[in-house]
Amino acid sequence: MEKEIPKYCGYFWAGHFLYMGRCPANTEHMHYALQVIVNREGLFRLQVDESSIECGGAIIGSGQPHQLFSPGNCHSWIHLLIDHETDVAKTIGRRHLGEGKVKILDGVLLKRLRGCIDTPGNFLGSCGQAHDVYRKIVTELDGYPVHAEEAIDPRIQAAMNLLKGKYLSRKVAIAELARHACLSESRLMHLFTEQIGIPLRRYVLWLRLMTAVQFAVQGESLTEAAHRAGFSDSAHLCRTFRRMYGITLSGLVKNSQFVQVISCFP
Repeated sequence: MEKEIPKYCGYFWAGHFLYMGRCPANTEHMHYALQVIVNREGLFRLQVDESSIECGGAIIGSGQPHQLFSPGNCHSWIHLLIDHETDVAKTIGRRHLGEGKVKILDGVLLKRLRGCIDTPGNFLGSCGQAHDVYRKIVTELDGYPVHAEEAIDPRIQAAMNLLKGKYLSRKVAIAELARHACLSESRLMHLFTEQIGIPLRRYVLWLRLMTAVQFAVQGESLTEAAHRAGFSDSAHLCRTFRRMYGITLSGLVKNSQFVQVISCFP
């Protein structure tokens, strides 16, 4: 009987990317986002600067160059990227990184993080379950529970709906969004960050990247995906994607038959 090919899943929402599956092929890279890595099946090797460290998990700060080396038979990783401008990323950084850029997870914390997922595979089934895993991980790392999500203010929802429409493919004018939401520009920016947990312009970047990925894995060219998501060209899209996630968009598209990409944007 032919062995079943493991399925891998990536869940995107504002300021966050939760990936479950095999460690992607990677060269030395860095992320703007804070990264939490957990190998659910064993150890891996983390190359940071001139040091090579064997571990089961790590927290890597924004802008820290690194490379991951995974055993070939390991298909169950947790990669959580959290935009470095969010309060959650700042809190995790203060508690676990301090002035440093990397923390190797000790055995106790590693065991607790592995326990945040109680399913054997890499598919969680819904955005709600992905959010639950995220909340469990953040709770373990911060030491306090993430506050329950409140209903989004209708004015902020109106602004997000405009962004996710035709507006996404052109330059974002804060003044126009503010008028649409019946708010002043300063109030829109403040309330958006308060409600969504990420500044408006960072939200737009994550939304554009998610939109481009969806078009690309559906078979559109990288140039077309870039233009439809508001990037100037495919080179701009690919640079931004690699800078944010540490892997190439072309590599993701090449393996799209094995990877399910799920948008969890509100």
